[in-house]
Amino acid sequence: MIQKRIGIYIYYKHNKFIRQLKRFGHLIYVNKNQRYLLTYINEEDLDHTLNQLNQLKYVTKVLTSEYKNIARTYEKEDYEAKDYRVI
Repeated sequence: MIQKRIGIYIYYKHNKFIRQLKRFGHLIYVNKNQRYLLTYINEEDLDHTLNQLNQLKYVTKVLTSEYKNIARTYEKEDYEAKDYRVI
C-alpha cells in the first residue's frame, strides 16, 4: 500500500543543523543560502513532527506543502476561435 506523504519546509538558523534535521524525514532539497530544506514525512506523523520541530531552538519556521490545495485538473479552453475571427 502506498503511504500518503507530505512535504514540509524547515527554515533553520545555521547550516550546521542540516545533519540533525535529516532524522525527521526523507531529505529532498537543501538551500544553504536561504537556509531552508524540504523533507517528506508520512501524513500520519505530521502533528507529532511539527510539534518536535517547533520546540527546537535552531528552527525558525516550519511550513507544510500546499500541493494538495492546487487544482490538478484543467479544462480545455478554445482560444483559437476567439483569435481568428473575421472583422
